[in-house]
Amino acid sequence: MSREDYAEDQELYDAVNDEQFERPRSSKADTLKARRQVEALLEERRLKRAIEDDWYADFDDEEEEE
Repeated sequence: MSREDYAEDQELYDAVNDEQFERPRSSKADTLKARRQVEALLEERRLKRAIEDDWYADFDDEEEEE
C-alpha cells in the first residue's frame, strides 16, 4: 500500500474528539429498573443456593442415620 492509498483511507474516517463525544445518559427510571432487575436476580440465586444447601444438609442427615 502506498502512502497515497493510506492517506486516502484515513480521510474516509472522521476523528472523534473526547471533548465532543458524550455517552448517552440513561434516565433515572432506566437506572432504577436495571438495579431492580439485578437485585431480583441476586435474590433468586441466593434462594436457590439456600434451598440446595438445605436439601444437601437433609440428605447428609439421612445418610448418618442409616
